[in-house]
Formats: sequence, C-alpha cells, structure tokens
Amino acid sequence: MDHEQPVLGVDIGGSSIKFCLVDSKEIVAHTTMEYVDRKNPNSIIEMIGEIITKWEHRGHIGIGFPGMVEKGIIIDAPNLDTAWEGYNLPSQLKDVVYGDILIINDADAAALAMNKQTKGWENENILCLTLGTGIGSAWLRQGELESGTEYGRIIHPELNCSLEQFASVRTMNNENLSIEDWAIRLCSILEFLEIEFKPDRFILSGGITNDSSEWLSIIEGRMNTPITISKFGDLTGSIGAAKLHSV
Repeated sequence: MDHEQPVLGVDIGGSSIKFCLVDSKEIVAHTTMEYVDRKNPNSIIEMIGEIITKWEHRGHIGIGFPGMVEKGIIIDAPNLDTAWEGYNLPSQLKDVVYGDILIINDADAAALAMNKQTKGWENENILCLTLGTGIGSAWLRQGELESGTEYGRIIHPELNCSLEQFASVRTMNNENLSIEDWAIRLCSILEFLEIEFKPDRFILSGGITNDSSEWLSIIEGRMNTPITISKFGDLTGSIGAAKLHSV
C-alpha cells in the first residue's frame, strides 16, 4: 500500500478526540479536540470532517472507537451516546474521507501502537491497558493482537463494581481522589488482572501516562509483573488507529 500520503489516525475517547497524521517515518501532525456539546454520531463526524479539511488530508483513515465494534458496525458506546448502537461509522464517513476507512475498538488500536515497545516483546504475553474515561484492554500475545477483551467491564468480586468504575481516570476526577489514592486503586485492579490472567507484562497508555512520575513508583513497589508506560502517551490510540493501514 502506498503511504506517500500520511494516514490519519483518529482516537475517539469519552471526553475528547485525538488526531494524528502518521507516515512510515514519523508523526507529521497531531491535535486534540474536546467535546463542546454532544457526543452523537453527527457531532463526531463533523469534528472528523473539520480536521480532514484543516489538514487537507486526502488519504486513508483509521479509527479507534470506545466500544464494541463488529465488521464496522458499532455494537455499543457506553461512554458516548446510545445513538451509536448499530451505527455504521465507515459508511457514514465516506462523504468526508477520500481514502479507505478502517475501524477497531480503541483499546485494540492502542495495543497496535504498543507492539514492539519492550525488549523481548516477541516472547511475551502483554496485557495492554488504556487509562481514561474507562479502562480499555487488549492482549499482545507474542506480538499478535488478541482483541475484544473489555476487561474494564469485569465486575470485581470484592468491590461490587466494574474495574473501570473503581479505578478509571474519570473516577479519580469525579471522586476527587489524590493521585496517590488513585494509584493504589489502580494497583488493586492490576493485582486482580495479574492473578486472573497471568500476563508477562503490563503496558499502560492514556493521557495520565504523559507524566507518570507521581504514581508509577507506587504501583511498581506493589506489583510482581513488570509495568511499562507506552512511549506514545496520549497519542497511543491515534497512532495505533493509523497503523490499521500498516503505516
């Protein structure tokens, strides 16, 4: 596939959309658009169209979506709007996109960007977690993506709530938790996943990982499984979405 024209990666999140133009060598441009009003399909399509026009993009587009996606159809969107259920986003975007459109769950997209980031990745079963409005999850099993896990929705047997309800970044903000208290909560979630699924490594991404100096040591001091922070920070999802086109 010809990638002289950069690929546009779109990471649709619960509170914002991150855009990244990526070619085979580098990140060409990136930006974040916060939701001003609604998160329904028409509003988000308008936001994507605005960036395509602004950047004069005439190439392919990859999308990470915060919900279950099957053959381009949105199954659910728990952090957006019920209007997304059953929605065919690639089909509706054809009028504003000039290239091919591919879409995948946002955590699965992030995992694509996190591949090959650690020494020995080809021999490891890595559990990738995206920390934000929810907690997204995907496996890299010896370099191969295993999608559709949705571990953030698991109900913790002792907490009587889902993992993301207990320790997402949105929960930290809504409950006014200190970064230290949030890190302890996140650690309890990681310990649960460690026992249940026995990963060789965790890789964490999301906006809060842009500066992990305040909390990473708290987690590392309690965990047996190695913890790595994605080198792409809050751009991990949009870069992974672009990689759907093998940039």
